[in-house]
Amino acid sequence: SIFQTFSNEHRINILYELYEGPTNWSELMYKYRINSKSLKDHLTHLFERGYVEKPDSGYALTREGRELCEFKFLKGLRS
Repeated sequence: SIFQTFSNEHRINILYELYEGPTNWSELMYKYRINSKSLKDHLTHLFERGYVEKPDSGYALTREGRELCEFKFLKGLRS
C-alpha cells in the first residue's frame, strides 16, 4: 500500500533525492548512510510499485513517482 511505502524514512528520502534528479547507487548509500542490502530492499520496494526506474545509468523516478512527490502532504514527511 501507499502507506507502507511512505512509512519508511529511507524510502521517503530516496524518492525526494530522485525527485531532484537521477542519481546512482553509491550516492544514495553515502548520502543517507544506508547499507547495500537495505538500499537494495528499498529500491526493490519502489520498483515493484512503479515509482522508480533504472535508465541507462543510475536511478530515476517514473511519472507516478514524480506525481507522488508533488503531493503536498508527502513533502511534510521528509526528514
